[in-house]
Amino acid sequence: MASGGPRPGAGRKRKSPALAMTAAERARVMQPDVGGLIVPLHLSDLAQLHFRDIAGMLAQQGRAEPQFAQIVALLAQRQEQIQRWQAVLEMTGDTCTSTTVRKVDGQQVVTEMIRARPEVAMLSEAMRHAQSLLGELMLSPSAAMKLASGKKDAANEFDDF
Repeated sequence: MASGGPRPGAGRKRKSPALAMTAAERARVMQPDVGGLIVPLHLSDLAQLHFRDIAGMLAQQGRAEPQFAQIVALLAQRQEQIQRWQAVLEMTGDTCTSTTVRKVDGQQVVTEMIRARPEVAMLSEAMRHAQSLLGELMLSPSAAMKLASGKKDAANEFDDF
């Protein structure tokens, strides 16, 4: 028969108190709803941060509507891709060299071509798409001017000029 009492080293290991998140931190990280917009679960952690940032901007303007969730998610994914491709290009540079060997009149001719890396085109396309999505969400400076022009100032004595 086994004797009672705990055995040394048995059971689940305790977490360090320094590693434990407080309830407020956990709520901030796991916040599923931002100003009426629900963060889609398919987004990566970085894209979720971008989503919350964009949703916060829309909430500040009082325009965080649930129907914008998919467009905001798409913009968040594009911003994540932009960050990734910029990091790749910073590490590897904008160009790569391709070497080709051909036979011309029985002799081998080696040619080298300097080309733009594929990430350059992908980055350009992602930036163009992100700019378009920012315009659709009315978050670009030109769109902000359109929003501002929709507001009427109070009438004053100089309106006739």
